[in-house]
Amino acid sequence: MPETASEHARKYLTEEELRRFFAVIKSVRDRAIFTVAYWRGLRASEIGRIPWGAWNQKSRRIYISRLKGSLSGEFPTSPAEHKALTAWKEIRGNEPGPMFPSRESSSFTLAPKGKKTAGIGRGMIDVLCRGYATQAGLPPHLRHEHMFKHAQGTHLIAKGADLYAVKDWLGHKDIRSTLVYAQFRNQQRDAAAQRIYEQG
Repeated sequence: MPETASEHARKYLTEEELRRFFAVIKSVRDRAIFTVAYWRGLRASEIGRIPWGAWNQKSRRIYISRLKGSLSGEFPTSPAEHKALTAWKEIRGNEPGPMFPSRESSSFTLAPKGKKTAGIGRGMIDVLCRGYATQAGLPPHLRHEHMFKHAQGTHLIAKGADLYAVKDWLGHKDIRSTLVYAQFRNQQRDAAAQRIYEQG
């Protein structure tokens, strides 16, 4: 079914679309990647930079280092993140290195001595995201990784988080960046009202 103009203008995933996206992921690693990407509102280029040591399994906290002038910080992990990372640890192991190495294998292998293990690249993140989004039947214009940042910001506001909490959560320096998500939610509310009114 073709997208309507209002649907194409939408820049974030709905909660139902997010559930569909995760429903098609069978890989333990990929589920962990996109769970962290969603809950932390990460750019594709930030995912491969997370070191394994950034996550403290015992305290259930994770340190996120952001790019492009965004603010870094330590956050409590969501239950979904904790579950996904705990499952990934069973495969990856607990060795130092990137949280998500560039190559998936049945066990995590350190790079040869003197060489640095690379984290998964933004190009591969994009390939994976597009593949899963297509399987889930998401709108074509939302089949990219940045939709997770937009989705998290919008969902936080829908759940009652105030703008300054969302600003801190997503690492925004300027509150004006956060206001975009309030506008997204207002557009969704208006579209829902219009559909109801058209039904009489």
